Amino acid sequence: MSKILEMGRTPDEWSKRLEIRGFHLSPRTLRSRAKAHGQYFSIGSAMIITPDQMDEILLREASGQPAPVDLDRLASRRGTAK
Repeated sequence: MSKILEMGRTPDEWSKRLEIRGFHLSPRTLRSRAKAHGQYFSIGSAMIITPDQMDEILLREASGQPAPVDLDRLASRRGTAK
């Protein structure tokens, strides 16, 4: 089996694991942060986050590091796509 599928978890699963340790991070917020930082895999409509990606999300959030800007997405929102 793929390591991504074996070790990866959905945002709902990560949220429950964090809650057990006393940290509240909703699945919705985690999805948003994962997308903002580009730290996830998608299989169809499902989102999978590996432990390494989760570490990266948490480290970036803790350091206040801004998410990278997706210029193509920004341009399409403004109606000025290439």
